[in-house]
Amino acid sequence: MNLRSCRDFAEARSAYVDGYLGEAERQALLRHLSDCAACRDEVAELQRLRILLTDTGRTPTPMPAQLSDRLAAIATATYDPPGHRIKVVAPMSAAGVVLLLMVIAGVGYVAAPAERARVADPTAAVRADFSAAIDELPLTNPAVSAALLVDPDKLRTAEIQSPADPAMRGPALTADQITALLHQADRASDRLARTGVVRVLAPRDHRSTAADVTISTEPGIGSRVVVRSLSGAELTRGLIPSTPGQLDDDDQLQAMASAYQLSGVSGGTLLGRPVSLVEARRHGSPAGQPAAARWWIDDATGLILRQQNYDHAGRLVVSVGYRSLRLGRAVNTAAIGSPSQLAAPLLGSSSTTAAFSTASAVRLTRQGWFCHAELAGMALSRLQADAPTEPGVVHMVYTDGLSTVSVFERRGLLADSSAESRWDPTLGAYRNDALLNTASWQSGGAVFTVATDGSTALRDRVVAALPHDDPDGASTMARVRAGWARILDSVG
Repeated sequence: MNLRSCRDFAEARSAYVDGYLGEAERQALLRHLSDCAACRDEVAELQRLRILLTDTGRTPTPMPAQLSDRLAAIATATYDPPGHRIKVVAPMSAAGVVLLLMVIAGVGYVAAPAERARVADPTAAVRADFSAAIDELPLTNPAVSAALLVDPDKLRTAEIQSPADPAMRGPALTADQITALLHQADRASDRLARTGVVRVLAPRDHRSTAADVTISTEPGIGSRVVVRSLSGAELTRGLIPSTPGQLDDDDQLQAMASAYQLSGVSGGTLLGRPVSLVEARRHGSPAGQPAAARWWIDDATGLILRQQNYDHAGRLVVSVGYRSLRLGRAVNTAAIGSPSQLAAPLLGSSSTTAAFSTASAVRLTRQGWFCHAELAGMALSRLQADAPTEPGVVHMVYTDGLSTVSVFERRGLLADSSAESRWDPTLGAYRNDALLNTASWQSGGAVFTVATDGSTALRDRVVAALPHDDPDGASTMARVRAGWARILDSVG
């Protein structure tokens, strides 16, 4: 068994006192402290020192006699100045030693660069930004964007069965027919007036996340939505506006065609309407490999009536489908609200509104941000931040045309995780498996959050490809050292 020494935990003790220690290192330190009285004493001293440095209104607790005696002994040690034979003893009381140490530490603490901001639970903001991002992607149902804005704990439900697949009895579709059908589906999403109820279902480990979303789409305006749990409780309502997408739909559809082999068949019926089925499988997949995605598309309008995505083992990741549908403008507005509600409230508020070209990734990388053109086999398709200059948050969107991954990098220190997340020591992150699979963790001086509408396996691959550095100098003693380094650098 490889036991770590007290010296190995020197930085960890200070970081622990300040609450900046990563979960894995925190557990290791706690195990060490349970058997080491000396380190427990030092942690107690660091806690008192932090109180002295950060809260001058408090009365400091006296230092243990053992430590005071040790410091006094050091201060009264015999000293022989060069060229002198006479021993000079410089006695100093324990109180004087404490005062001297406080002055030295205080000067360093004040001179240190400003502390990084504490980052509270980032997942709510991540849900809003991810919702806005996928709303601009082709083949996306606005009901998904709306459901993502709701706290996933409010959408938890017992495992329910996915809807039965309609029988397909028609001839196979040609490649040109499939391409034309997907482009028609992309246009219909924004241009077709309709009202209906969409069920959004995401099975996870015998416990599903599900919502029924009443939706009324007005071309050029957007979609009014009401999100309800399966028990019928209303959770949120508002408008998802129709906005010009920053992403080229043709490019996204081409990316999907490059990554996946598309096939199709006609001759089905869904909601009493003739439909065609399009399936996507990864290029090079072995024979019999389950589809990665399936779309049932209305032959007359091109509207996607149902979409299902699957993981590599063929397990359902998400199912989105109309349970009822009426084409044309809404007539009965009792369930969705009056036309006056079209103006407000807007659902979701993105925090990363400053858009960058993907070519800016190189410049942001030089500034210390993680902006790679490719991540886990997916291409960077969108790059945004919370400010056009000196951003504090950078949002990177990666997609293969089917699954979407958002990576958020925030400058700061993770203060706490979301209530619905749990620490995964293997992943090295706080994870939450729901309609939106997320993971958050501290790396150096940044907080990373990954969010995806793809499988948990995809999320885990992306998390593994991102930095997992130890938290940088955020502790009290590290701040004191940084302050003195800054002082010495300025005078040297």
